[in-house]
Amino acid sequence: MEHITGAIAWLKANWADILALWACIIGTAEIVVKWTDSKKDDEILGKVRAAGVKIISWLTKFGFEQPKAK
Repeated sequence: MEHITGAIAWLKANWADILALWACIIGTAEIVVKWTDSKKDDEILGKVRAAGVKIISWLTKFGFEQPKAK
Protein backbone atom coordinates (compact mmCIF):
# COMPACT_ATOMS: atom_id res chain seq x y z
CA MET A 1 0.00 0.00 0.00
CA GLU A 2 2.85 2.38 0.69
CA HIS A 3 4.06 1.91 -2.91
CA ILE A 4 0.75 3.30 -4.16
CA THR A 5 0.91 6.18 -1.70
CA GLY A 6 4.48 6.90 -2.78
CA ALA A 7 3.51 6.80 -6.46
CA ILE A 8 0.62 9.21 -5.88
CA ALA A 9 2.88 11.56 -3.91
CA TRP A 10 5.45 11.46 -6.72
CA LEU A 11 2.77 12.17 -9.34
CA LYS A 12 1.45 15.14 -7.36
CA ALA A 13 4.97 16.54 -6.86
CA ASN A 14 5.86 16.20 -10.56
CA TRP A 15 2.47 16.87 -12.14
CA ALA A 16 3.51 20.06 -13.95
CA ASP A 17 6.54 18.33 -15.49
CA ILE A 18 4.43 15.36 -16.58
CA LEU A 19 1.95 17.65 -18.33
CA ALA A 20 4.76 19.58 -20.01
CA LEU A 21 6.29 16.34 -21.27
CA TRP A 22 2.87 15.16 -22.53
CA ALA A 23 2.39 18.46 -24.38
CA CYS A 24 5.83 18.15 -26.01
CA ILE A 25 5.18 14.57 -27.11
CA ILE A 26 1.76 15.37 -28.58
CA GLY A 27 3.08 18.55 -30.22
CA THR A 28 5.94 16.67 -31.87
CA ALA A 29 3.60 13.87 -32.97
CA GLU A 30 1.21 16.39 -34.52
CA ILE A 31 4.03 17.97 -36.53
CA VAL A 32 5.16 14.56 -37.82
CA VAL A 33 1.58 13.56 -38.64
CA LYS A 34 0.98 16.77 -40.60
CA TRP A 35 4.07 16.05 -42.72
CA THR A 36 2.70 12.68 -43.82
CA ASP A 37 -0.14 12.11 -46.25
CA SER A 38 -1.64 9.11 -44.46
CA LYS A 39 -5.06 9.45 -42.80
CA LYS A 40 -4.43 6.42 -40.58
CA ASP A 41 -1.83 8.24 -38.51
CA ASP A 42 -4.27 11.14 -38.08
CA GLU A 43 -6.79 8.72 -36.60
CA ILE A 44 -4.22 7.14 -34.28
CA LEU A 45 -3.04 10.54 -33.04
CA GLY A 46 -6.65 11.57 -32.43
CA LYS A 47 -7.24 8.46 -30.32
CA VAL A 48 -4.02 9.00 -28.34
CA ARG A 49 -4.91 12.65 -27.74
CA ALA A 50 -8.44 11.74 -26.61
CA ALA A 51 -7.11 9.07 -24.24
CA GLY A 52 -4.64 11.55 -22.76
CA VAL A 53 -7.35 14.13 -22.21
CA LYS A 54 -9.52 11.53 -20.46
CA ILE A 55 -6.66 10.47 -18.19
CA ILE A 56 -5.75 14.07 -17.34
CA SER A 57 -9.36 15.00 -16.61
CA TRP A 58 -9.73 11.86 -14.48
CA LEU A 59 -6.60 12.67 -12.45
CA THR A 60 -7.65 16.27 -11.82
CA LYS A 61 -10.66 14.89 -9.94
CA PHE A 62 -8.20 13.46 -7.41
CA GLY A 63 -6.35 16.69 -6.62
CA PHE A 64 -3.63 16.69 -9.26
CA GLU A 65 -4.44 20.17 -10.49
CA GLN A 66 -2.53 23.28 -9.47
CA PRO A 67 -4.12 25.45 -6.76
CA LYS A 68 -5.84 28.50 -8.21
CA ALA A 69 -4.12 31.84 -7.57
CA LYS A 70 -6.24 34.48 -5.91
